[in-house]
Amino acid sequence: MTTNRMSATSRAAASRFGALIATLIVAGCGGGGGGSDAPPVTTPPPTTPPPVSGDDARRAVLADIGANIILPALRTFDDDAIALQTASANFAAAPADTTVRDAARAAWSTAMTSWQRNEVLQVGPAGRSSNPDAVAGGQDFRELIYSWPFTLDACGLEAAAANGDVVDNTTAINLTGLGAIEYLLYTDAADPNCTDQPNAAARAAHIEKLADRVALLSSTLRNRWEPTGDNFLEQWSTAGLSTSAFYSTPQEALDAVSIALFYAEKITKDRKVALPTGLPATGLDCSDPVACPEFLESSLSRHSGANLIANMQTFRDVWTGVDGGMGMNDLLIGIDRQDLADEILVEIDDSLAFLATIESGTGFDAEVEAITDATECANAFSASEGLPPCALLGLLRTATNTFRGPIVSALGLAVPQSAAGDNDG
Repeated sequence: MTTNRMSATSRAAASRFGALIATLIVAGCGGGGGGSDAPPVTTPPPTTPPPVSGDDARRAVLADIGANIILPALRTFDDDAIALQTASANFAAAPADTTVRDAARAAWSTAMTSWQRNEVLQVGPAGRSSNPDAVAGGQDFRELIYSWPFTLDACGLEAAAANGDVVDNTTAINLTGLGAIEYLLYTDAADPNCTDQPNAAARAAHIEKLADRVALLSSTLRNRWEPTGDNFLEQWSTAGLSTSAFYSTPQEALDAVSIALFYAEKITKDRKVALPTGLPATGLDCSDPVACPEFLESSLSRHSGANLIANMQTFRDVWTGVDGGMGMNDLLIGIDRQDLADEILVEIDDSLAFLATIESGTGFDAEVEAITDATECANAFSASEGLPPCALLGLLRTATNTFRGPIVSALGLAVPQSAAGDNDG
């Protein structure tokens, strides 16, 4: 499966780049005035691969990533958010019906999975508008839709449900979004320690409000990219040309891709996997003496493993390209670094295969909760095999180190402030 995919990608890249180089050669040979007796000037063949890492090639990769990965991911999430909105309205109308509740949970799960793809694509309007790691065109949509790892204010949510509060642009991010919906959907009643104890009908009614808000944000974010809307896709695809007001060079847009892809290291690996295993040496305050299951991303819904798979699959897609389009690996191939293109793909696939094995069993959440031996976990991390969550961390470290080290260097990519100076060894 992996070999065939790589071959298809390489063939697509060769075809696209062949056409690109042919165009550049034709343009460079035109316009010679006649009448000269001088012998024709011939250019010796290059000793290195053609300059497929030039600006036209960068724009071609950006255009394919935008049209084949980013915009489809936003469209899918928008459709799923609307489906969640409908399912939540049905639940609000019948809060005692467990079948209707389960349908709302299923709709949330689908929406969360599609959003987790967008987590790795925080460029343009989805990205931050201010430092650290602000991105061109950033409008902070991400944290409005899903604010994890900000700590959810559970008792504040119960109070909002009890009081019938509105959910709008003034609502704090720790009281809204997909995380807030998960909390209310996957708990049957308020925590006894909360002052407010809304009944099932009030909690379901608040879920509907939260889902309405997420659906509004998802449609607005999608419209920012749509060619029939604000058309950020054109800004992205024409980086460095007069049609792009946000990117003075295509490398700036590629730097935005790089900063977004560091999500796989700083969030997927470090927060979603490392923290729950308890492996980081400092800064942890856990109730469990060995692992830290309270740091699991989606423990209420048992969705943490599905989130990891969506993150890493999207990380992979940006490298390989999808639907016959180009990806970041094509730029590596263009500078004669097929070795790095092959290496990162094998390492990502190893991580995805291991994740699939975990999820086909008890699941990532349960595996973290079952960690009882810190030494066994540390050994599994070092060897990238053994105790599943800890071995997974080792595999993810290998893949993200290849990205942050030789690949970032080879392509001259930016490193986010949050990752500057880190060294995972």
